[in-house]
Amino acid sequence: MRKLSYTILILVAILGMIPFLWVIYASFMPTADINAGLLWPRGGTGAFSLDNYHRVFAKMEGFGTYYLNSFLLATFGTFLTLLVGSMAGFAFAKFEFPGKKPLFLAFILTIMIPGEVTLMGVFHMLLKVKMYDTLTALLAGYTAANLVLTLFIMRNVFLTVPNDLIDAARIDGASIWQIFWQVMIPVGANGLAAAAVLVFLGIWNEYIFALTMTVSDRARTLQVAIPLLQLQWQLKDTGALFATVLLSFLPVTVAFVFLQKYFVRGLTAGAVKG
Repeated sequence: MRKLSYTILILVAILGMIPFLWVIYASFMPTADINAGLLWPRGGTGAFSLDNYHRVFAKMEGFGTYYLNSFLLATFGTFLTLLVGSMAGFAFAKFEFPGKKPLFLAFILTIMIPGEVTLMGVFHMLLKVKMYDTLTALLAGYTAANLVLTLFIMRNVFLTVPNDLIDAARIDGASIWQIFWQVMIPVGANGLAAAAVLVFLGIWNEYIFALTMTVSDRARTLQVAIPLLQLQWQLKDTGALFATVLLSFLPVTVAFVFLQKYFVRGLTAGAVKG
């Protein structure tokens, strides 16, 4: 029975990896061979090259700006979300204050509200405060959108920290801020890593919000720009399109590979208590 289960899991994993592997494979193939539906280039192994990537950087106007915008938003958005979310998680885990449980429940219930429901309200608000079509608006939106998830993860992680450890730090004269930075953050490092992966991936791959809140190249993200590549080349340069797609998910793949150990540990720690 166990062998059958492992076999099924392996087959499902292989099926899930086929699109990913095909993008990598096709990004090095000549466009003519891809459009012809060939699984192997006509010129053999010598036909594989970096030409698709060269054309992306040479011909796609604004590609560097789009890529930099996505990277900056994902990096700073993740930092701000972890900073505020971990502080809020610490407060909900270790402090008592009026309305604590109803407030936490209200935060959690917001996860059930689809982001598309609030798009028009956010759109008009940004227009009124003259922040529409800016990276600042996208950064604020992404931070707010991912804050509840980070709060939930870090609250559960901090609940596993013994109160005796905090009391010992207080006896040694540590302030609340010192306890947070020197005790809670090191102990909750795995939870922070798990939240960081989820938030970074969510911001990097987000499409609808960035599409609605931007109209110019200066604030447009890579995910919004990829369809522009299709329009720019009229769907003819399929090889360059595959190269662009690969470049678009390369950062999150690298981040997950390096943080997967902490990611699993963080999710497990967050599920123990709370």
